[in-house]
Amino acid sequence: MLLSVQQVADRLQVSPSCVYQLIDSGKLSHHRIGVARGTIRVSEDDLTTYLEDSRTESANEKLPEPRPKRAKLKHLKI
Repeated sequence: MLLSVQQVADRLQVSPSCVYQLIDSGKLSHHRIGVARGTIRVSEDDLTTYLEDSRTESANEKLPEPRPKRAKLKHLKI
């Protein structure tokens, strides 16, 4: 079954603009149906794949390493 952008947004509980951003970034696969720009549709399989790929495990997830502190530049006066 193919879902509209609004239906995908409702399922993910996000705004349609968020779905468009996922599509534009290539994170969410989609189909364009029709002439010219066409209508965007997302298959349920593609939505499931996106959800599986974006899943994180908080217990196994490592926190990012803190950035090293920058050395102060003594020759610059601000």
